[in-house]
Amino acid sequence: MKRTKWLKRALAGVLAVGAAGCKQQLFTEPGDYHDALKVQLPKALETNPHDPITPGTVEKFAPPNTVSDFVRPARNITLRECIAVATEQGNVGAAGGGRFGFKSDQLPLFSGRAATNSDSVRAFAIDPAVAGAEIERSLSKFDTRWVTTMQWQKIDQPVAAQFVSFQQQRDAATLSSTLAKPLPTGGVAGITFSTDYSKFGTAASQQFGQLVNPNYTPRLQLTFEQPLLRLFGVEINQIASTGPLAEGSLLLGGIRPAGGAGTEGILITRIRQDQTRAQFESQINLLLANVEAAYWNLYAAYYNLYAQEEGYRQAFEGYRFIKTRAELGSEEPARLHQTQAQVHRFQGQVIQARSQVLESERQLRGLLGLLSNDGVRLVPIDEPNLAPYTPDFQEAAVEAIAMRPEVLIARQELKAQQLNILLQKNLRRPDLRAFTQYDVAGLGTRLGGNTEDFNPATGTFTPGNALGSFADNRFNSWTIGFRLDVPLGFRDANALVRQAQLGLTRSYVQLRDTELKVVELLIQQYRTLDQTYRLIGTARAEREELQKYVYRIKVKEQIGGPAADFLSNLTVQQQLAAAIAAEARAIADYNTALAVFEYQKGTILQYNAISINEGPLPPWVQKRAADHIRERTEAALKLRDAPVPPGGAPIGGHPVGPANGTNSALKLPPFAEPRDPLPEMPTKPMPPLPLGAGGF
Repeated sequence: MKRTKWLKRALAGVLAVGAAGCKQQLFTEPGDYHDALKVQLPKALETNPHDPITPGTVEKFAPPNTVSDFVRPARNITLRECIAVATEQGNVGAAGGGRFGFKSDQLPLFSGRAATNSDSVRAFAIDPAVAGAEIERSLSKFDTRWVTTMQWQKIDQPVAAQFVSFQQQRDAATLSSTLAKPLPTGGVAGITFSTDYSKFGTAASQQFGQLVNPNYTPRLQLTFEQPLLRLFGVEINQIASTGPLAEGSLLLGGIRPAGGAGTEGILITRIRQDQTRAQFESQINLLLANVEAAYWNLYAAYYNLYAQEEGYRQAFEGYRFIKTRAELGSEEPARLHQTQAQVHRFQGQVIQARSQVLESERQLRGLLGLLSNDGVRLVPIDEPNLAPYTPDFQEAAVEAIAMRPEVLIARQELKAQQLNILLQKNLRRPDLRAFTQYDVAGLGTRLGGNTEDFNPATGTFTPGNALGSFADNRFNSWTIGFRLDVPLGFRDANALVRQAQLGLTRSYVQLRDTELKVVELLIQQYRTLDQTYRLIGTARAEREELQKYVYRIKVKEQIGGPAADFLSNLTVQQQLAAAIAAEARAIADYNTALAVFEYQKGTILQYNAISINEGPLPPWVQKRAADHIRERTEAALKLRDAPVPPGGAPIGGHPVGPANGTNSALKLPPFAEPRDPLPEMPTKPMPPLPLGAGGF
């Protein structure tokens, strides 16, 4: 089984980029498609194992971006493209603890025989192909063996008795060729053709005048062996880890199985392949959940940065307003220090928000298999899902038990234990074998010529053509027999049966426990789904009320009204920035919860239009596969632009005016535009903040 049968899993549905904003679909060239599926191995990697494995080369990049060097060109990216890149070259990421969206930084470990613990999709995608090769190894136990031998012998030894002097000198040779076929029923059928050659010394010819010297003895043997109790039958031999020739043959000496040493029976090996395939699907499910969670985490991180920058700008405007009033004597000078401290506080929060953006992008890039210093920054541009979703829990629980790969693995393990019970009970029987052999032989002084030769000295005929004598079928022999092997007490066999029964019980309990845990995880995610959606409403209401307050304060300042409560203004600035970030976080959590709910239900592949199939891709899939290497060529098709209107784009997509005073929904801020680095905050004078973002 080739690796390409498993790497094509996502290209069936994910890489078809038919997202909103495309004027026409983009198709890959066949060369690009095949380039994405094959692993570029170094030359002579298989043929030169003694060459040193040199360290990989590190391309020359600019230093990684930091909070002090934050400006990079934006690369707009959709969730569909992230999933496409991740399934082609990404990493599964961390698992467990109910936390999604984080990559795994754990390096491979040495397990004593091999280095393991890689979560690269290009690494574990090979596992199902390895399991497929294991099936071939298990089937090889029934392959026909062809064994041929040719030997020559010279005998020259002293003798103690005159009547055996004909054995003093002898030339001998033997040719033997055997075909042995292990049968599905546990028996062995064989056919052997052999020719023996002997030439005695002169003394033997003189002593025994009728001696055929030299002589050829061609022989054809038909053999058949069959166990009658232990390991008898087709099904049991498909379960047993040993083949019909594992213990050798009674009549065919030296014949061993053609292969499959150390493998399980073919039926159990196929179960192992199903389990490997389910494990592969489980890893892909986790990969998809982590990618989508990381995508929305980056979305929330950008929004948090936007909120802190807006708070920074508002704090600076407040500082200038208080500074002007303090210079005019209408404001206490002490408040100038408070406003300046507020500016510094937001400046630190902007630095932290930038760090959060860099870390969230690093997590997403790690899941996509991309470096973090390629000179661009990933900007999520998909609109989040804000529609309420109340699934049918009963139906979802049924789907989870039926479709979660982890439950499938447990069910298959129970099936393997059932087959093991049958095997161990069969091995408890006595080993009774029947065997039979039929022999056809010939005799002659040579392998060609006449069938008989006339001897003038004796006036008799002697065998001539040995093969002709063999064809006449004059010499026949047969053998039939039984062999019984009974271990008295059957202690080992009974213990194995008991262990198999306990293993069956353990697998059944494990299956039911797995189903219970799957339902419990679904219950937890069902509650999280409802909780995260309702938090959007509360966060939005808080943000709207705070925006109304800020708007009224601005109107009062513009018309020259009395100054509002100073401390309240400072507090509201902080609260508004936190409310904007909280609403974005709630939206990101809700969209993550939608994906995780599909993950817990076992339907995240269908949720993302991905299918896992064996065999080559159908033609229509190849035609609709999108350009999955666009991150390498930078020839990406722009799916959507995020233009910034003059004066900046506020949160709701429209400026706050007297008519509404607030925004009804939280939309993408203009963080697709690169920002200048924040200046250092001097004590005097305060420079204008060149952020250029919109207002509240």
